[in-house]
Amino acid sequence: MADEFGIYACPVCKRLLRHENPLLRCSNCSQPYQVREGIPDFLCEELSRSADPELRRMRFIDRMARIYETRFWYSLILNVYGGIRSPSLSQLVNIIARKVQSARGRVLDIACGPDTFGRRIASETREVFGIDVSMGMLRQGAAYTAKECISNVHFARARVETLPFQDGIFDAALCCGSLHLFTDTVTALREMARAMKPGAPLAVFTFTAGRGGILKYRRVREWSRREHGLHVFELSEMRQYLRDSGFEAFQPEVSGSVLTFSARKLPA
Repeated sequence: MADEFGIYACPVCKRLLRHENPLLRCSNCSQPYQVREGIPDFLCEELSRSADPELRRMRFIDRMARIYETRFWYSLILNVYGGIRSPSLSQLVNIIARKVQSARGRVLDIACGPDTFGRRIASETREVFGIDVSMGMLRQGAAYTAKECISNVHFARARVETLPFQDGIFDAALCCGSLHLFTDTVTALREMARAMKPGAPLAVFTFTAGRGGILKYRRVREWSRREHGLHVFELSEMRQYLRDSGFEAFQPEVSGSVLTFSARKLPA
């Protein structure tokens, strides 16, 4: 267990942590972090009071974990938002896997949920580290990996804006179904890039203003942004965000209003 936790760093000062059961403690600033049911918790804020509306909904998201991968949620969201010709969940997993197929080593899975994508691409040559703000989602992911006998997937509760990892340690990164929910897209992408090795691939699933589903309507997109913080990206906008965050080689694929793309962290 100590070796499993050895990769984590203080999200504030990025120094490695000491394992002091049941805590992880920063060797520099002495900040303690709880380990809950084997999952390090790097959130030191009360989410119900957050300025971010998505974080204030965390109890709902926690309760949703058990149905997240069923037809009652994932398939419904894809068809409603993206259109009836959107890829299925299994097709999306294959698309994302293809975009990081050359990567070996450590894979960072951002806002992983129950590790829907990460645990499906984990292998003898890929070790996945998933982070999410929902403890309910992480617990569900841990239950799935235990049931499926997947040993090289690890979970931590953390925010994308302050990842608990040192610089340049990941060989690839995933961000599936969440980039459109982050308050500041560039800040999130820059933090991902910081934790990735030069040249490492990034694979993303999100939404664009396409020709399918309810997101093809401008008024729906404006309402979703205003009421739920859902950022529906234009391709030119996404390309610029990636450039501003230290990525290159933007390669988008659009199906309805579902956007998948790959990019690479700029070389050193």
